[in-house]
Amino acid sequence: MYEVEFLLKNSYPFCAVSEKFPDVTFYRWCNSSIDYLEFYGQNSDIEKILNLIPEIENILHTTAIYKLRNGPQLTVMLACRCSIENSTIRMAESSNCLWQAPVEYKKGREYLHVISIRDEYLSSLYENLVKIGDAEILKKSTFSPNSLRDTYTISISSLFENMTAKQITYFTDALYSGYYSIPKRVTIQELAGRYHLSESTMEEHLNKAKTKILHSLKPYISLFRKQQETNNK
Repeated sequence: MYEVEFLLKNSYPFCAVSEKFPDVTFYRWCNSSIDYLEFYGQNSDIEKILNLIPEIENILHTTAIYKLRNGPQLTVMLACRCSIENSTIRMAESSNCLWQAPVEYKKGREYLHVISIRDEYLSSLYENLVKIGDAEILKKSTFSPNSLRDTYTISISSLFENMTAKQITYFTDALYSGYYSIPKRVTIQELAGRYHLSESTMEEHLNKAKTKILHSLKPYISLFRKQQETNNK
């Protein structure tokens, strides 16, 4: 199986909204019945987007069934009218690919993550995407999971695929031994001694492992932070 992250620019409705408001980041979930959107940005931009909803309704031939403005956050639910003529996620589905929610839009670009069981399905999707605009593959990886349950939450492969076997081993040992507890239950000297390493080498392995995990979590941390900032206003 393949996991691919696309960076897209096109004239489809949601990407067009992002281009019009480049400083606003928004996320999209869709279950083929409801399009659920969360917008985050400056109050002035959010107000303009709120006023733009009737135009979006007209373009998509849909109806907004729920809207909630909370300062710099706007939540909108639309009756889904997605098709391959106006939605990249429907395009992905038509190419036998699974798309991962949420789809992210910022600075006029769309970040679309998909799962495919065959390379030819990805090729078909890519060919369709370039017909409507720019399409760049940011990342492509291969995996063989027993199930796909993790692809709809936080993908295990995306969290750990860049870590070496040694980094995983040392980081796991440090975590379960209490190196990251407060107070620490094990020292860097003790961890290094277990593997006959110098303290500086062990510390380097742990720092690299921690950095890679944090970078993988960055989109989820960013989304949670935006939600917390809005809730605290």
